Amino acid sequence: MCPPHADVFRPPAEATYSKEAVNRAGDLLRVFFSRPPIGPGEPNWGDFKRDEVIDAMYALTWWKQGHARSLSNVGAKLYYHVKKENGEVDGEMEVAQRLKKRDTIIGKLNRYPKMKLTRMHDIGGVRATLPSLQCLTAVSRRLRKNWTIINTRDYIAEPKVSGYRAIHHEVRHAGKVIEVQLRTVRQHAWANQVEDDGRARGTGYKFGFGDDDIHSYYRAVSDVFWAMDAEQPLREGLQDELRSSYDKIRDVLRPQSPREKS
Repeated sequence: MCPPHADVFRPPAEATYSKEAVNRAGDLLRVFFSRPPIGPGEPNWGDFKRDEVIDAMYALTWWKQGHARSLSNVGAKLYYHVKKENGEVDGEMEVAQRLKKRDTIIGKLNRYPKMKLTRMHDIGGVRATLPSLQCLTAVSRRLRKNWTIINTRDYIAEPKVSGYRAIHHEVRHAGKVIEVQLRTVRQHAWANQVEDDGRARGTGYKFGFGDDDIHSYYRAVSDVFWAMDAEQPLREGLQDELRSSYDKIRDVLRPQSPREKS
């Protein structure tokens, strides 16, 4: 639950914050937002002073906004390399960028209690959606050759437990770290579906929350999509696994119509 008028918490134009101040703000907001609200629209202020919470919100927004220029530059360079490697960017290839929403930043701070705000490396994110695994690999190789990449997470070689697959490169630009995600069209569709299902049901499926049967289904779908991307046959038993897992959750992710219930 945000303090009143949280959406207009924009720092004064002349405001600047040290990294230490930004981290202190993140720590304060982590604790503040972990408290259950007193009632609808009534934050639990506890021992916090209103002015210090507001200043912490200013600091978070200032830090987030500081990624905008680096994000735009990295996005333009990624578009260049995608186009250079694969020709014209068409309907199956997309380059998009986003700054993480404030509430999402605070949510991540709560999920990772030891994380410092200035060490959150996906506040600015750029994503390329590519038509094939071969295309994705070629773009990734090109970025490794031409960019200074400070960290890489290859979730294709080692998928997340959830079934999530992609390659994430972290790039430092003008003092800010921008996360670059490379996904195939199928990997992107899978991630969007998990996120859409979670939003529709108010459950953070993308963060591992929710019923185990639903996550078993997501993992099976991810395995099928990987086989299709890699142009390999499905592993033995995967079709039965997919069918069985879907039968267990079909009425959860696809509510029955009145006719089906009768």
